[in-house]
Amino acid sequence: MTLYDLFKKYGDGKGETMMWKTVSVVSQSVESGMPPEERDRLKKKIYAMLSGGHYEKEFAMETVDGMYYIDKAGNEHRAPFWDTDTILNIYEDVKNKIPNYNCWDFYVALNMVASDNWCLLNKWFPEMDDEERDAKMVEMTVNWLDDPDNPFGNEKAWGYFNH
Repeated sequence: MTLYDLFKKYGDGKGETMMWKTVSVVSQSVESGMPPEERDRLKKKIYAMLSGGHYEKEFAMETVDGMYYIDKAGNEHRAPFWDTDTILNIYEDVKNKIPNYNCWDFYVALNMVASDNWCLLNKWFPEMDDEERDAKMVEMTVNWLDDPDNPFGNEKAWGYFNH
């Protein structure tokens, strides 16, 4: 009998308190015996099922923490490339263009677009100032999120990094 079969056969109708007790037992077992990479994948899979496939602050920060670009002088620049308040304010200005995404989806996507395109934009537009570059990054991010033929539907940001 699988764990699912056990829960289904003996858990139906036992109520929310019993459900949380069994979740606690399974969670403790998983936390103590599963390799960290598998545990992280499982947490993200469960989170996506519960949240609808959109970022929240903790997972967004964790995802962005791994982003960087290397400039032509060989210097590494790590994300986030803007402070959180700046990104959340920018999101408020563009959220009507990307109604299927929340501020944390935008936070991840903007930093990803920057990490992938910072050097390219500077190469294409060497005289560009910071404000113009930032505006281009935001426009590219909105365009990236507002892509109807992506394989993740309205969960593109989450799906792209957690598929």
